[in-house]
Amino acid sequence: MGAFAEWQPQYAAHGIATFPVVIDGKDKRPAVKGYLKIGTKVSDQLAMKFPANDAFGLACRRNRITVLDVDTSDERVLADALIRHGPTPFIVRSGSGNWQAWYRHNGETRRVRPNPSLPIDILGDGYVVAPPSLGTKGRYEIVQGTLDDLERLQPMTKPVLEEVVEAFVSHEAPPRKSYNEMREGDGRNPSLLRRALRSAHHANTEEELIQMVAHANQQFAEPLPREEVLSVSHSAWKYKSQGRLMVSGGEATAVVFRSDADHLWDEPLALSLLIRLRMEHSWRNGAPFKLAKGTASALRVSVPTYRAARDTLVDRYFLEIVHPGGKGKNDPPIVRLL
Repeated sequence: MGAFAEWQPQYAAHGIATFPVVIDGKDKRPAVKGYLKIGTKVSDQLAMKFPANDAFGLACRRNRITVLDVDTSDERVLADALIRHGPTPFIVRSGSGNWQAWYRHNGETRRVRPNPSLPIDILGDGYVVAPPSLGTKGRYEIVQGTLDDLERLQPMTKPVLEEVVEAFVSHEAPPRKSYNEMREGDGRNPSLLRRALRSAHHANTEEELIQMVAHANQQFAEPLPREEVLSVSHSAWKYKSQGRLMVSGGEATAVVFRSDADHLWDEPLALSLLIRLRMEHSWRNGAPFKLAKGTASALRVSVPTYRAARDTLVDRYFLEIVHPGGKGKNDPPIVRLL
């Protein structure tokens, strides 16, 4: 019996749906289609269908798990990450000696190297290989905790300045307790951060951006300290270098992560619909909105074709139908982005 068939019931007992994975060298791929929406009942059937499979994975968002993927065997990097993002009772070591710290999902997406200086990915979407799968270099193992701890996971924490930056680049209101409330007690820091994010579009180097932000800082009656100028400038430049700078003079923008494209590569129209919906509605931060069939005209496709694309987004957990509508002209579907 392979690891998948042996451990699938144990994960299912904790409400975690798993599926078989094929590992060939550095290539790791699910052995089945539709793996992001698999539930425990289908997972039970797969365990009987793939009894010898020695590797398996789980869909992060579907199972309400976010994984901090530390791509190094250096325990100091893991320790620093746990200080930065908070403790967790469940830690995994891969066959190559790298680390995974598991948290409760709290809306995180799949972010590869959010800090370019650290070998760390935040996996809130897509899938991860789970222990004790057998990889090319060895077996994944649980080095801290047990499967019982999966029911007691807590969300990862985020540094306050990063929360403020995330709020601005996604057009949301800043968090209730913002960075300046902890450091300055007024609105200067968020105001300077917004200016830095806008100025980053026009700066050719980080040094040039620092000069722009420093000039803006002098417009305050009481300018912020130079370290604040350097901090917000560095944050804004980091978002520009990652291609995640969304504050753009009013023009609608959308972020599509590589994992999104991978999950929708076989459905290009669904991917186009996702991009359009994110451009028009991502600022709602998950709040429901009307989805009229006029969207089909914007995509230049027939209504049945548009509905098929919409249903694909629903099936693959990019979109949720809150109200199906259809009871008349004034009863459109109500949906929300996931």
